[in-house]
Amino acid sequence: MVPLKALPLFYLVACAVALPKIPLSKRKDILASMKRTGVLDNIDRLKMQTAKTKSKIQSGIAAFERNTGSIHPAVSGFRGQFAATSNNPAPEKLAATSKRATASEPLTDFEEDLWFGTITVGTPPQTLTVDFDTGSSDTFLPAVGCDATCDGHTLYDPAASSTAVNTTDPFFLQFGAGNATGFVFTDTVTIAGLTAQSQAVGASNHYSVEFEVDNFPPDGLVGMAFPALAVFGDNPLFTTLADQGTVPPVFGVKLADTGSELFLGGVDTALFTGAFRNVSLIEEDFYALNLQALDVNNKVVATANGVVAIVDTGTTLLIGDDEGVEILYSAIPGSKDASAILGPGFFTVPCNRIPTVGIELGNQVFNVAPAIFNLGVLEGNDCVGGVTSLDGVPFWVLGDIFLRNFYTVFDQGNARVGFATLR
Repeated sequence: MVPLKALPLFYLVACAVALPKIPLSKRKDILASMKRTGVLDNIDRLKMQTAKTKSKIQSGIAAFERNTGSIHPAVSGFRGQFAATSNNPAPEKLAATSKRATASEPLTDFEEDLWFGTITVGTPPQTLTVDFDTGSSDTFLPAVGCDATCDGHTLYDPAASSTAVNTTDPFFLQFGAGNATGFVFTDTVTIAGLTAQSQAVGASNHYSVEFEVDNFPPDGLVGMAFPALAVFGDNPLFTTLADQGTVPPVFGVKLADTGSELFLGGVDTALFTGAFRNVSLIEEDFYALNLQALDVNNKVVATANGVVAIVDTGTTLLIGDDEGVEILYSAIPGSKDASAILGPGFFTVPCNRIPTVGIELGNQVFNVAPAIFNLGVLEGNDCVGGVTSLDGVPFWVLGDIFLRNFYTVFDQGNARVGFATLR
């Protein structure tokens, strides 16, 4: 038998018609809401979401170091730098937008921007909804006995499952201001008819406010990255499915306003055209790629040396380090520093000249369409850009602002990510 890892992608595509696809539901879209009701009405929950991403990635890096004994390239010697090109000398500081009086008013709408689907857990099966997250590697659910923070969620009941085993190992998962705590069980988990045996599942006895039902509509989360990031120290769900021979080690994702889908074991050929442009992973933990350059309107404005870019379905924006983001916006005429209004890391661009921003990966340019890059009007002719920076983040995160432009294949078997044109 040919090892799964050796199977070429064209074989996986050819077999895909018999493989399961999971429609992904979507709660209120932060990006669409910003364009409809205004940036200031939505910015606080967007900032909470980016802080959640920072903490999630840092938690994964810490787990990587515990699991492997090595420092992750995103924060070690692989930590890179950007250099502005000769035709784009970066100014010392971009002009700031003027602050409006309403900017200081507290905003309390923290709804998430995420896609989620359904799994069953246990014997007999219990149905719960989950967020599928390529930026983490653990599965956790609210469990019977959870305190009031789990109210409104469907609860997993290990005692009602004949296949549940309590490992007695406690867990603590940190996602920004949010966290989930409880104990790790093993149980059967089924997704779209595919069953993983003895899968590690975190049975949560407490959710922080970020995971309460008003802020997080699915019941739990399934991490889709590699085992090296697992806080539990056990295989992620998709790795278990692949290791047990249930499915080839590849899955496809479409994220869009409609027709979003997770396709296990291959790709859905009905959702894209042309060939995939593949980029090799730096190593098998995050879906981390080597970012080579930044483009604006099809011109290179900054070259990168050793910068890590993580492909993450669980992040809304395109997030970068301070230096690279500053250089990017300095190459867009009329850009302004919007930190006085929106907070650190945000910038505006002229609404009548929204640029095409490109990310160079694997010697290929992947463009973000202007309509997706534009988060909405801030004031006057100033529109908020979809690339932001986070203090203390040396890596980049390619979230929905990037992924909405492509059909994406996460090819674990060949240690690469590929991008194709959406139909």
